Amino acid sequence: MKWKHLLIPVIILSCSHTADSQSPLTLDGYLNDMQTVYHLEEQGWLWENQLHNRLNLNLYPAEWLQISLQGRTRLLQGKTFSGFPGYAGMFGKDAGFVDLTAVTSHSYNNDLGVILTSTLDRAYAAFSAENFTATIGRQRINWGQTFVWNPNDIFNAYSFFDVDYPERPGSDAVRLQYYTGMTSVAEVAVKVDSASNITAAGYFRMNAFGYDFQFIGGTLAQEDLVLGTGWSGSIAGTSFRGELTYFHDLKHFSDTTGHLLLSTGLDHTFGNSLWLQSEVLYSGLADSQNIYSFMQLFNTGMNVKNTGFTKWSVFGSLSYPVTPLLNLTLAGIWYPEWKGIYIGPSADLSLTNNLKFSIMLQGFSAELQHPAGTTSRQNTLVGYARLKWNF
Repeated sequence: MKWKHLLIPVIILSCSHTADSQSPLTLDGYLNDMQTVYHLEEQGWLWENQLHNRLNLNLYPAEWLQISLQGRTRLLQGKTFSGFPGYAGMFGKDAGFVDLTAVTSHSYNNDLGVILTSTLDRAYAAFSAENFTATIGRQRINWGQTFVWNPNDIFNAYSFFDVDYPERPGSDAVRLQYYTGMTSVAEVAVKVDSASNITAAGYFRMNAFGYDFQFIGGTLAQEDLVLGTGWSGSIAGTSFRGELTYFHDLKHFSDTTGHLLLSTGLDHTFGNSLWLQSEVLYSGLADSQNIYSFMQLFNTGMNVKNTGFTKWSVFGSLSYPVTPLLNLTLAGIWYPEWKGIYIGPSADLSLTNNLKFSIMLQGFSAELQHPAGTTSRQNTLVGYARLKWNF
């Protein structure tokens, strides 16, 4: 147990007080409390409370240098220990080359349990000189264009169903960027994961015909050749964006075929601020998935290849600010092969400038195949109530 990592927030706060007064810095973050309830057909009702603190410290000792330390600490308590075997162990898995995560847990009569976990998901130095930037350390490399599924996001894939992690995970990487123009950039990035596998790729973005286009090429975890493209623009005032990535197994390059992962979507904001969004995902890798429980969809340790759970997925949502303080959203996903649906209504209420209350529901229903070979319809309901204070 690396107890020192559980002191990450304290260390960051200490740094903020002991830093040279002549060195500019910023410190922000949030504190939220979220109550979660689950209804699963086999386990019945389960509950969990999570106290979540995030701190973001950025130092600027020189015009050409930024140092960033960002982390989160969570205290969870509830009956999820009894409902999800191995639940506590999930929090101790750091996907990076350097282990910056610590976790301690205790269960009570195999029913109730408590988990304390802390992690640094950003720890990097960024060096800039005119049009060139080099970033070294744990960082977020986001090459995605679409909202729900990101085939081009080969460094930091994430689960859409994780409602309490807007920052998304980071990678232990080196990233070099050269801005060739106002709207164009060339990049090279190299990431090393916890298994010492290397993901390396080049990226180029440009603007033409009113659209932003991007192109990527490289290798994923020393397993696959990766080639991809993405775009974003508009058609008659409606945003049109998409991503396509091709994967080909490097070890069996000559005797296997590649697989495509494609997402594309439209979104439009009306004059009354009603926002409509749609997105479609095709996954040629879906047949290799082994999804037999909806709780697997919440996996934050996923990679880009298991972004799609079925060959086709269709997403739609609408969002409307009923008042300047209250926003309502309704989202849904159709999984044709599972004969399944996801429904996700939510409401966000601003209590003050930096205090927000949210209610979110996630309902799932589909025919899933168990590892034993049997198929049955599963129905799962997850509800969240969160009070979040930003500072």
